[in-house]
Amino acid sequence: MSSVKVWDSAIRLFHWAIVICVFGAWLTMENRWILAHEIFGYSLLSLIIFRLMWGLVGSTTAKFSHFITSPNKAIRYLQASLKLSAEHHSGHNPAGAWMVVVLLGLLLLQTLSGLYSNNDLGFTGPLADGISKQLSDWFTQLHAWNFNLILAAIWLHLVAVFFYVLVKKENLVKAMFTGEKPKEQAGKYQNLKFVSSIKALLLLFVAALAVMILVI
Repeated sequence: MSSVKVWDSAIRLFHWAIVICVFGAWLTMENRWILAHEIFGYSLLSLIIFRLMWGLVGSTTAKFSHFITSPNKAIRYLQASLKLSAEHHSGHNPAGAWMVVVLLGLLLLQTLSGLYSNNDLGFTGPLADGISKQLSDWFTQLHAWNFNLILAAIWLHLVAVFFYVLVKKENLVKAMFTGEKPKEQAGKYQNLKFVSSIKALLLLFVAALAVMILVI
């Protein structure tokens, strides 16, 4: 079965970098490694800012305009998927698109709330001194609650991935490593355009610089 390219290297590296950073943020917080936790948090925020920019000027399958559709279309897609009759898409399907939006939103909220948090043990986020202690405490609680939502979203994401692999016989995990899908599962791949990785690196640098200026 011949394959075609559907994901650029920037999206694939972003995906796995997010996985590493979320796991690293959890691990460092569980062990109270605050400095390392901050580094993972800043890295996450840089990645999210990059993804938002790449969603506007990146490759076809990375663009929000390419994969975000109405909630009704996403629901119809889910119904068709349960009947194993859903059409194939080169990038994110309508339901997966909304999962991307939810995860990006939750991760953005998590990183921003962390900037204003404190732990009552001498640590404060880089922006916490600019607000009241009461408001900082509220952001700290939000930071903790929101992480549970992130875990729930990750669980749903994994359930969907395993459904695709085991039931629909579409290996989404492999595609996120190789960047390719079988032609029969790639939808309208003929119209895909890919943007240079150099542009992605420049945008990532801009995102990281913006975070550095914000927190220093």
